[in-house]
Amino acid sequence: MKLSQLLGTAFECRCGRTHRLPVRKFVYDSTGVEQLPGIVRDCTDLASSLRVAVVADARTWEVCGRRAFAALERAQFDAVEVIVADGEHGTPICDDATFGMLLARLRGTGPGIVVGVGSGVVNDLCKWTSFELGIPYVVVATAASMNGYAAANVAPTVGGVKILIEARPPVAVIAEPDVIAGAPQEMISAGFGDTIAKHQSNSDWWMNRLLLGEYHCDFCASIAGDLEPLYLTRPEGIRERDASAVGGLFAALFWSGVAMTLMGTSVPASGGEHLLSHTLDMIAMARGHEHDLHGRQVGVGTLLSAALYEEILRIEAPTLRPLPPAIDARFWGTGPVVEAVARQYEAKKDSLEAVQRYLMQQDGWNRLRNHLAGLPRSPQTVRDWLQRAGGATSPEAIGCSKEQLREAALHMHEIRKRFTVVDLAWMLGILPDSLDEIMQKWLSR
Repeated sequence: MKLSQLLGTAFECRCGRTHRLPVRKFVYDSTGVEQLPGIVRDCTDLASSLRVAVVADARTWEVCGRRAFAALERAQFDAVEVIVADGEHGTPICDDATFGMLLARLRGTGPGIVVGVGSGVVNDLCKWTSFELGIPYVVVATAASMNGYAAANVAPTVGGVKILIEARPPVAVIAEPDVIAGAPQEMISAGFGDTIAKHQSNSDWWMNRLLLGEYHCDFCASIAGDLEPLYLTRPEGIRERDASAVGGLFAALFWSGVAMTLMGTSVPASGGEHLLSHTLDMIAMARGHEHDLHGRQVGVGTLLSAALYEEILRIEAPTLRPLPPAIDARFWGTGPVVEAVARQYEAKKDSLEAVQRYLMQQDGWNRLRNHLAGLPRSPQTVRDWLQRAGGATSPEAIGCSKEQLREAALHMHEIRKRFTVVDLAWMLGILPDSLDEIMQKWLSR
């Protein structure tokens, strides 16, 4: 079955589960915005008289929000413009405060559907608020910057902590090739960093299948793999804004989001490598400074994850260590953040004990090494991909110091209860013992 045939369906998977995909349309076409009114009707069965809230930020409104609004008005929809305000660093942020303001504004206008025009933050805010209001959502994408367009989950900052919230994906994703290829270069490189992360996240997922009996779906794990030749055969195409490469990247990002929706979790596309980005975001918010785009930080996290896996798989006879018994509360600062992180870390302790028991079994370590053989990409490969595509490979490239990156790398395992390569690296003593050497070898300019 072609991937496009999955849109709007429920199907029995060979993994034994029934997967459902609420996303009904994926349009990547030069006339995408002009098709918007018809797509709204086809995907929602809403009458033209119902109100449509067109949500954008100040930049995406000019990119194609104004055109989307005009197209809906020409089709006799009652359209209303909603602009998400910028945060203190010049762009909107996806947090509980912004969510509350947008939710109040939408409730005041009473739309029957939300049309979001933007990328990561606008998409997440619209997904979150439309879910809260119980109305459908359509997104007009403006950049190939992240894989959340078709995902059901939202990754906001709530009370200073990066969390994952279940919502509902859009009923349609629309994009125009010229708009996507014309986005700022750092956004395109962010999308590249986010999509190559799946090699490492799938390694974490496969590892947890063996060590913890975690459910694994081979189809969802490989769903975007057929699209890799379009952007990985020649990563320079991303840096050069080659239409085929950027289009292939956008498709891979879309279908990576689909994989998360089919699974109901982020595991097909997010593992230990994403924890670095989330931790850097939390540090920036707590200390009042800016952070780079999520996907650019994830690219650096993917390189770190690849280096950790390389060190792990070299070990022939491990000596297991207990992880620190509690989080480093002084690092996290404020009370609510400390409490939230501590809850996640406490919830992971059963998994840590289970992994220890497995690896202490006779031949347990060799089974794990054989199980992972060939799955994670090498740091050489990941670094080469990122450099050729114009992605970030060092702390300086994502606007932070070496010490900030080092601090994030030493604390990122505390923020999520799910077991990842970062926890295994702590268990084997690679963290913290070898971090400085890894950073010098792989994460320096």
